[in-house]
Amino acid sequence: MIKEAPQSGETTRYALERASIAGAAAAAGTGWLLAAGGLVGTIVVLPRLGWKQGVWVAALCTAPPSALWMTRRFVGERRLRAVVPPPVLERRYHGSLETITDSERRSLRPIATTAYDVATATGQLLDELITIPSVRIFHGVPPGGVGLPPIPHAISAGRQLILVESVAWPPGHYETTADGRILCDGTYIGQSVRPLMAAVQYWRRHLGRRFRVSAVVVVHGAAGAISLPAETHGDLILVRPDDAVRHIRQSILRGSQAVSRDMVAELLEAIAPQP
Repeated sequence: MIKEAPQSGETTRYALERASIAGAAAAAGTGWLLAAGGLVGTIVVLPRLGWKQGVWVAALCTAPPSALWMTRRFVGERRLRAVVPPPVLERRYHGSLETITDSERRSLRPIATTAYDVATATGQLLDELITIPSVRIFHGVPPGGVGLPPIPHAISAGRQLILVESVAWPPGHYETTADGRILCDGTYIGQSVRPLMAAVQYWRRHLGRRFRVSAVVVVHGAAGAISLPAETHGDLILVRPDDAVRHIRQSILRGSQAVSRDMVAELLEAIAPQP
């Protein structure tokens, strides 16, 4: 199921991506012209010049590798645009929460409700983020580990990816240990944030250094009866539902606001049905 975004007056900014493609094409063409000039200069002029002028002409011959690199980049940009055309890039929701089912393999599990129901409740909260032009929400994103259940939500915003898990726990004071185990009033409840942190590391490696990846666990429960740690592990935090959107929004607005076609393409490939 793909949920369509509500219409708004805001327009997503694609100027940077168009400029990147045009710039890559122009640079590739310039590089090949310089390469041709350098080759002609080497053949015709070099025998008549001294060593200083010869070095300058020889420097022009370094243009072919640069031209080849820029050509590959141009071709890559064109292919990426074919994989994620503007109508797909405009779509705000991708995937389906139908892939979220109860399983003992889930390291973070709701109590007294289903994984699907609590993920749906979180999804309704995340709808508020759609007013930010760069936001795209993906449902059922693989965490990267073989056989592990999908993560309910992943928010793509510029060069940021935020993985969002959802749980429902009874009243108590919750904290995490150094190895990621979840404690309630000092007692281990059989759940852990370690696989979620492993998913953060997986997507960091997969996307590359240009992108920032973090995680949020939305903890549903009795109002005012749940106490959560202020910080968890690096780029992972546990938040109540009424704080979730504010926390995510602040994180998003600190980064780039241009939609990343690269990230959208990677996430679309990840959630695509496997043959």
